[in-house]
Amino acid sequence: MINELKISRHDIALIQSELEANKPYEACGVLIGTVKGSTAYVEKALPVANVKRTRRSFELDPKEFYAAWDGAEKEGKEIVGIYHTHPVTSAVPSLWDRETMENETSIWLIAGADGMRAYVWEDGVRPVNMKQ
Repeated sequence: MINELKISRHDIALIQSELEANKPYEACGVLIGTVKGSTAYVEKALPVANVKRTRRSFELDPKEFYAAWDGAEKEGKEIVGIYHTHPVTSAVPSLWDRETMENETSIWLIAGADGMRAYVWEDGVRPVNMKQ
């Protein structure tokens, strides 16, 4: 059970710049790092193309996702979560997000028009404390 996400200011700035650069469409990517105890440590936020390229949903490009996963594994890391943006709405999971999160055990970081928040699915959406 992950209770905390540690992420650098650099990675937060990268995700924020992805939100701005892709507005009004959603952007997405992966969070690469390690999990120790109940804390996920992000060592790198890596943008991945949104193959849906819509204002209300995202789908990670499968080839880019595989390359990210493979690269992380070769470095002894893992994909601890994903991020995506809500450029014109708040950083709370949409209905589509919630339905998709049910099948995931990793962190979902959402960068919205009102800031960034992280979540996990545990019999429902649960917020995760973010620290830099």
